[in-house]
Amino acid sequence: MYAIGIGKNRDEVLIAAENLKKEGIDVELVESPKSLIDGLINKRYCGAVRGSLSSNELIPILREKIGKFYRASILKNPFTNKIFILAPVGIDEISESPKIGFNEKLEIIKYSSEFLKSRGIVPKVGILSAGRLSDVGRSKKIDESIIDAENLLKYVKSSEKFENLEIEHKGILIEEYLKEGCNIILADDGISGNLLFRAFALVCNLEGFGAIILNSENIKFIDTSRSGNWKRYYNAVKFLKEGF
Repeated sequence: MYAIGIGKNRDEVLIAAENLKKEGIDVELVESPKSLIDGLINKRYCGAVRGSLSSNELIPILREKIGKFYRASILKNPFTNKIFILAPVGIDEISESPKIGFNEKLEIIKYSSEFLKSRGIVPKVGILSAGRLSDVGRSKKIDESIIDAENLLKYVKSSEKFENLEIEHKGILIEEYLKEGCNIILADDGISGNLLFRAFALVCNLEGFGAIILNSENIKFIDTSRSGNWKRYYNAVKFLKEGF
């Protein structure tokens, strides 16, 4: 059985559940964030989707249960028709401290790469920063972002932990990464990642499957936006069933 959280945006969740049940997929609708997470941790559910429950209520409960994690949206690349990971998309998931933020980005690259490899997909990482590489000198903020990304690139390329990982940094040019088939897009921070997700999924209607949880627990939970339509909740459960 799979669980979908149901909050204020009830109609879209109900449509998703109805379509899943037509395919023989057993779904339970859960109104309590705590009950949803407890059921997942205690193996009552094969997997859980946040659905339309409040992130402010549910995410702290999940963090309390499994520790620190990052959210990574799974979207379909419009140029290749294959999935790609966009992370982080949680607005508070990258520290403002350069040193801590650097290590957090390394963790995202590690967990995202492992996720793809476990599914027989060769990871290819594109690191985003605040401008084109030729934009150094235009502002302190842009300079720091580009330099941080370059340092991250150099570290990953020289580290035995990431041996043979294909990774590149072309600044802000996300369109180039997608055209080249990069399947991990590392945002500069959680705010820009969240904005990219909203532009892709909620404005341009790029097909998506929700956001997986990246940490050492490999928990079968998918975060979804309360602003999503029924197809996103449907896709999230299907991905839990077939993609993990």
